[in-house]
Amino acid sequence: MVFGPILDGALMVGLAVLLLSGRVAPARAFAIFGLAVIVLGRVEFETALAALGSPAIWAVVALVVFSLALAKIPLLRRVFFASRPMGLRLTLARMLSAAALTSAVAPNTAVVAAMLGPASRRAEASAHQLLLPLSYMALAAGMMTPFGTSASLMVVGQAAQAGVMLDVRDFALPGLIVALGVFITLIVFAPVMLKQDPDAEIAPQDVFSVEARVVAGARLDGRTVAGAALRHLHSFYLAEIIRGDTLIAPVRPGQMLRADDRLIFVGDIQHMDELQAISGLSINPPVSGHRHDNSYRAVISGDSVLVGRTLKEADFRSRFDASVLGIQRADQAVSGKLGDVRLQPGDLLLLAAGPDFHRRDNLRANLHLLDSDDNGLAQLSVRNSILLGLVFAGFLIAALFQLAPIALAALCLASAALLFDWVSPREARRNFPFDMVIVLWGAVLLSLLVSQSGLSALIASGVAEISAGLPAIAALAAIFFMAWMMTEFFSNTSAALIALPVALDTAQVAGYDPGAFALAAAFGASASFFMPFGYQTHLMVLSPGRYGLSDYLRLGAVVFIAYASLALISLSVFAL
Repeated sequence: MVFGPILDGALMVGLAVLLLSGRVAPARAFAIFGLAVIVLGRVEFETALAALGSPAIWAVVALVVFSLALAKIPLLRRVFFASRPMGLRLTLARMLSAAALTSAVAPNTAVVAAMLGPASRRAEASAHQLLLPLSYMALAAGMMTPFGTSASLMVVGQAAQAGVMLDVRDFALPGLIVALGVFITLIVFAPVMLKQDPDAEIAPQDVFSVEARVVAGARLDGRTVAGAALRHLHSFYLAEIIRGDTLIAPVRPGQMLRADDRLIFVGDIQHMDELQAISGLSINPPVSGHRHDNSYRAVISGDSVLVGRTLKEADFRSRFDASVLGIQRADQAVSGKLGDVRLQPGDLLLLAAGPDFHRRDNLRANLHLLDSDDNGLAQLSVRNSILLGLVFAGFLIAALFQLAPIALAALCLASAALLFDWVSPREARRNFPFDMVIVLWGAVLLSLLVSQSGLSALIASGVAEISAGLPAIAALAAIFFMAWMMTEFFSNTSAALIALPVALDTAQVAGYDPGAFALAAAFGASASFFMPFGYQTHLMVLSPGRYGLSDYLRLGAVVFIAYASLALISLSVFAL
């Protein structure tokens, strides 16, 4: 077909546009892409179906299910922090070293999710100083093993289909060198680059948009904003008035208030009683303040059912037995009725929780709590925790000594979790990562498209020609930076699988070891440090840490330099 390569290119560009627009959830974008690829005949249906059954995909799923059991181990979070304040750099060192060790053998999203709450409540350091370094460390340390990130696991699986075998030993030394370099970089630079203004009057993590209603017939009804004394509140300011379908902003002192007006205040929710004390103003549901037993801050996870939906559409109250009092979106203002705001990954919600809140088994899959370590999962007994540790150690030994394929070992892990009732069938169903399966499947189809369209061979020829006569590290760098750039347009898994066929073709044309180039694709795809939307854990810490794009660019640039230079040097020395 003459127009085949053009059609393939159009499909890839269309997917990139959908993902970059932010209007379509990644799983939906990849589902549309997969359907288009099949309907247009660019990939045979049988091939696409076989891709869905890829062992690497189900290895990722198995590890996600097993992570539910890991989250139930009691006292696990104490490993990350000392019981007494230690100072910022010592606290960072302990937290990051523990995060590195756990992220190497467990999904890094689970590690960061487990630490969001404890890291946000440290006396010796603010969430702003701890959370972004935690996310960067978890991502970098995931490269010490092939199952530390889903991208690496998918590269191992797809490379094996091309006859290139990678195992734990291929990742271990380069990954350890990279993780150590990132660790030192964060200890040295993070306290300086993430230093906050000590004279700030309001802790940034407590600034929320809160909605209130003017009660009909009450004293506010018919008064101006200035006359109702809403102009100079101590801890809040009136940002917007919503009257029916009309948004009034900015709010003028002479603006008249009417019954059923929705007033959007922005301010410090530690002083919610200031709003509650205003006669004629109703906050729904009524609460007695922020710091009490049933009030929590929660971050929306990247694969939550809430993403792209409003609170009304998601039926939030009945789904979680909780009501949303306020919404915070990093350093952006949230406009409009809270019930009509389309939620995004990383949004921070202020919740008034009901008695059944912690017993909802869909809690962990959708929300990460900051004010409580209770994630809705019952803790394991000491006996079961020890048994789980032994089973997990068996998995690591099997992977290290290649006693069984990683996918088979991972499926045995998940099966053991269900068999010993560490994870109930109901929990597994409710937390099953359907969206992740669709994204991974779409990434495999994307890789097939890159290969069969001739794009990978074309780029490989160009890379080989440009790097001819240069050291092998130059060709490795080309693959690394290609994967890194793709990460900014697609997910890290997609970027790795786009770069993988190019890497293998380049190695073949130039006569280099294909394993080293496959590793360059994996390491480059996980070099996502510049953008909050580049990786799921970066989104998870965005609002709790109150980060702006400048924080990611400044600290991310320093971390990227350390990561990239050490990755390329170690791969050229130990993998070629």
